[in-house]
Amino acid sequence: MVKMTTPTVTPSSLTIRSILEKEKLSGANFLHWFRQLRIVLKLEKKDYVLDEPISEEIPTNAAKALKDAQAKHVNDSTEVACIMLKTMTPELQKTFEFHEAFEMIEQLRFMFQVQAKQERFETLNAFIGCRMVEGSSVSAHVLKMKAYVEQLARLGFPFEDGLANNVIRDSLPKSFNQSVIKFTIND
Repeated sequence: MVKMTTPTVTPSSLTIRSILEKEKLSGANFLHWFRQLRIVLKLEKKDYVLDEPISEEIPTNAAKALKDAQAKHVNDSTEVACIMLKTMTPELQKTFEFHEAFEMIEQLRFMFQVQAKQERFETLNAFIGCRMVEGSSVSAHVLKMKAYVEQLARLGFPFEDGLANNVIRDSLPKSFNQSVIKFTIND
């Protein structure tokens, strides 16, 4: 039997949860909703339930630490599933009301994968097409390029470091000092 505990909700997590109240998941806004959900769950240290399914039942003779970890995962998943349901349209709520968080997000990703592919395409084009303007900040430009790389990885399209560095290096003006480029990119 899994022991249920009362969720800990801090004032800061209540405040940040309000971002999910502004716009219910309706389908067309899945990627935006998902980013907002991740922000809230990251603050609450519960974002792992979107990436890890609840492990199978553990034996009764398992170590206490394993039992506690399993119970925490179940509790966190239940709380996250409720947060997710609360921020969906009634039609989606009916579809997912009996799902746990990981299962729910996997099915939502499948339902809205065309939208994700479009975002991946647009992000990739922005990354490859991005060029630093002569005289602007190289640090700001590299941070912008790294953000594209991170976004692509979140969308299931990771770049190897060497390839990402080459694209970033190629986005800089030809007049840029090559020794500074190596230092900036590798920092």
